[in-house]
Amino acid sequence: MVTIKDIAKHCGVSVSTVSYALSNHSTISEKTKEKIRKVAKELNYIPNANARSLKHKSTNKIGVFVPGFQGTIHPSILAGIAHVLRNIEDKYNMIVTFTDDDMLMIKNHSVDLAIIMDGKTTQKTIKDLSAYVPIITFDQNSIGENIYTTSVDNFNATYQLTKHLIDQGCKRIGFILGSHASYHNTIRFEAYKKALADTQIQFDSDIVYDADAFTIYKGWEVISNHIDSKSKLPFDGLVCCNDELAIGAIKALTENGYKVPTDCLITGFDNIDQARYHDPTITTAHIDWYEYGIKIAELALRILKKEHHESSFIISAEIIKRESSQI
Repeated sequence: MVTIKDIAKHCGVSVSTVSYALSNHSTISEKTKEKIRKVAKELNYIPNANARSLKHKSTNKIGVFVPGFQGTIHPSILAGIAHVLRNIEDKYNMIVTFTDDDMLMIKNHSVDLAIIMDGKTTQKTIKDLSAYVPIITFDQNSIGENIYTTSVDNFNATYQLTKHLIDQGCKRIGFILGSHASYHNTIRFEAYKKALADTQIQFDSDIVYDADAFTIYKGWEVISNHIDSKSKLPFDGLVCCNDELAIGAIKALTENGYKVPTDCLITGFDNIDQARYHDPTITTAHIDWYEYGIKIAELALRILKKEHHESSFIISAEIIKRESSQI
């Protein structure tokens, strides 16, 4: 991280001169100000807004950066985080914002710690930001100093879901991919392929469907585009990267005259509320996202208080078998 000491060294002036120049103080000549501003820009210097008023005191703010508020997972995680922060003696405020818009607040030290829940944030960006404050990631495979990773047991859960369809007699099991940017998506796909390989079932890329999203609409669209009521289904089972994709896929199959689970067995992931009330109810992997948020907040507090803590944790998943995969 570039400081005013670095600028002073490059310009051959004192630290106080740099500080006055960047504050547009009248005691510094315009020529010197211009020189210092130019060097500051070249070095990508970002002023620490809080340092001016707080010196080295804590802001008592934790930034949570989300890609949006669609679906039920992020709100559940946020509720868990908020529960912990509301019930501690040392009060912390949670600032929830969009990654693309307000990442500068990390560089400005406007927060003491950042929780990044946007899978689209690059590894380079996370590493760069970790130079300013501790970073906790979700849906990432980030490694580095001041970076802490949290995840769910995607591999084992998806392996079990795929194996469940195999045990039910499926021979042609397709897969619906979620967002390309999601690390969870990648791991779930690898687990699906491993389960096929371990049971000597040939992997077929023709029945892998790329939704590039985790929405009901994309699940419906990607399956609608690959089936019709006049042809035999190319698969007898579908492993979907999340419950919303599964709901969309079931709708597409139903509209084309097929029945789940009679013609095709389907699994989802996450155990959202719709999964238990949908017709048919959906076999899925249950994740307690509220508890997940609690664990993230507890890790954040241990990091900030410099207490003993792990660099990562994984939340287990429970397989819930329902009507969509029961023959």
